[in-house]
Amino acid sequence: MAHPARTALVLQGGGALGAYELGAARRLYKDEAFAPDVIAGGLDRRDYRGPLARPAPGLKPIEALEALWQKITVPGLFLPPPFRPYASVLGNPNFFVPRLDYYALPTWTNIYDTEPLRQTLSQLVDLKALADPKAAPGLLVSATDVEAGEIAYFYSQDKGLSLDHIVASGSLPPSFPMTAIGDKFYWDGGLFDNTPLGAVLDRLDGAVGADRTIYVVNLFPNKAPLPHNMGEVTVRTQNLQFANKTLEDVKMLRRIDEVAGLMEALEKLPDGNPLKDNPAYEAVAKRQYVRVPRIVSITRPDEVLGLGASDFSPETIEQRANEGYKQTDFALQA
Repeated sequence: MAHPARTALVLQGGGALGAYELGAARRLYKDEAFAPDVIAGGLDRRDYRGPLARPAPGLKPIEALEALWQKITVPGLFLPPPFRPYASVLGNPNFFVPRLDYYALPTWTNIYDTEPLRQTLSQLVDLKALADPKAAPGLLVSATDVEAGEIAYFYSQDKGLSLDHIVASGSLPPSFPMTAIGDKFYWDGGLFDNTPLGAVLDRLDGAVGADRTIYVVNLFPNKAPLPHNMGEVTVRTQNLQFANKTLEDVKMLRRIDEVAGLMEALEKLPDGNPLKDNPAYEAVAKRQYVRVPRIVSITRPDEVLGLGASDFSPETIEQRANEGYKQTDFALQA
């Protein structure tokens, strides 16, 4: 009897660096059988997950994602070539625009208005399916409760999601405003965890023997040369802040592996499990510990320099997408 296969796609965030994830998605979805059960993401990922998980009617996931990138690319046609990578500092018509209420500058808590993003997502995301807790795949978004200082996870198959959940998960300060959900206000969840591996594992099938695979796309490499000046220190600090913490997560999960192995061994004892009625055993059994899944890590090799995360120029977007495609292909073969 075949065991259920469960897969997840975890997208790390990093602004315009997400074009690398566009390339990764092109390669993953090239296989028509690729259909992750859960899609999740971290910091400021430009809300790629919405189009992938809930594409508008008539669009395939990769088509919706391609359309999003076409909309948020900034040509900068009237700027000299050296300045085009910085064109989005003046705004991105389909994503964010500078605030104009300068009279209220002392009370500002954000620089840009993200109403254009809502309009763009409304065109590319199936809002009805987004609100349906029975819709597949599961969509996991995270946000930081600004007042409580805690991370919150919102999962579509619990109560369904709204556009507010998607926007909240990308509300990176100080560029973007806090997003209200109910009576609470949220910033980007990536401030706590840019690669929510643990939260994804909680949503995967825990059946014994289930073939589980998590594809993790990393935009910030963990390894880099030692910095030798203050500029390099700043770059290294930024990259470490948002780098993948999967290795540490896996170390902890290996310990859970040992617990899962012990539970299985007790259940397989010839004379039965002598601890089955023990309250401590029952408490552990309720947690349904499972073994660590296969993790396919796809990592962008170069550190983010300067305003690299704000470069939405067509040339850079396509370059990063090609890089993501090639490295994803390599990771799948390896």
